[in-house]
This record gives sequence, C-alpha cells and structure tokens, in this order.
Amino acid sequence: MTNFVLMGVGEALECACRVADDLGMVCVRLELSSADNYNFQLDGFFASFASSDTQVFVALDERAVNYSRHKLIAQVRLAGYRLFNLVSPKAIVENGVLLKGNVYVGAGCNISDKSILGVGCWLDRQVTIDRSVRLGSCVTLLSGVTLGRGVVVGKGTTLSTGSFALAGTKIGHHCEWLLGGQLPKVIPDQSFYDRLMPDGARILK
Repeated sequence: MTNFVLMGVGEALECACRVADDLGMVCVRLELSSADNYNFQLDGFFASFASSDTQVFVALDERAVNYSRHKLIAQVRLAGYRLFNLVSPKAIVENGVLLKGNVYVGAGCNISDKSILGVGCWLDRQVTIDRSVRLGSCVTLLSGVTLGRGVVVGKGTTLSTGSFALAGTKIGHHCEWLLGGQLPKVIPDQSFYDRLMPDGARILK
C-alpha cells in the first residue's frame, strides 16, 4: 500500500489538502516546523515513512523566490521518495502536457498540449497556458495568469495575479513580476518588478 504525504506550511498546505480531498485521495498531512522558513525538520518524517512505499507532495508558498520549495523538494528526492502531482478535478489539462512531479494545478486552470511544467510548479486558480509553454522548476503562477504560445519561464520565478505574457515571451530564472498586466518580451535572470520599482531591479544573491 502506498502512503501519500502532504508536507508543508500555511495556505499552500491548506490548498493542497483541499485538492487532495476533491480528488478523493487519502493523504497524511504533515505540517512542518522551521525557525527560518528555509530549513525544515524532516527527521520525524524519514523515521516514520519508508521511501519504498511513500509518495510526497511539498506545499510551500512562493516567497523567497521559491528557494525554500526547491530545497525541500531536493531533500525529499535525494532521500529516495517519489513525488506526486495535485491537479484539481476542476482544471483542464490536455493529454500532451508533461507534469514533472510535485506540480499543483488549481481549479479553473487550462493547460494546452505540448506544455512542460517543471518539478514543483504551482499554478493558482484560473491560470491559462497556451501550447508549447515551458516552465522551469518551482515556478509560481498566481491566479489569473495567462501565458501565450511558446512562452518560457525560468526556474524559481513568480508571476503575480493578472499577469499575461504574449507568445514567445522569455522570462529568466528567479524573477518576481508583481505588477500584473503585460510582461516585457524579455526579462533577464533575477529581475524584480513591483509598484515601488516598476522599471525593475536585480535580485542580489
């Protein structure tokens, strides 16, 4: 018998649990603790669940440019655990779409053929993705994001509510676009845009 474990914190974990319930999945909920929201304690999980019969979904929000989610997923995978996806029964995902693991697809999303969603991607409600879009690992698309045909989004990037990218747009890795509206045709790696910095800034490592 396979154990399905939902691990994480906050609203992301609540959302994941709701979709699992909608799918009729029987899952173990594991709320994690951390002093810095980056280093999570997994010793109890490793001691309680064998990797041979356990699949995991990591539910963390988009802050810190998604590094926390990426790190936790990597820890779980390196320990030998398999990941599973959570796709709302109220979403439309065409047959030719590739979900690479630990992908969350919320209610009302519509994902077209030949698109690829990397490990750990999080799509909130009502996200629309046209054909042949590629999302890197741990990309977060908040509610109402629309991506045109052939858009490429680099790993760890967050696009805010109401954002839209025209066909062929290229967005770098570890970017944050928090303005809504139309994205530029090209956004360099580690770029940050919000109301205080609408012309953009670079995220320093």
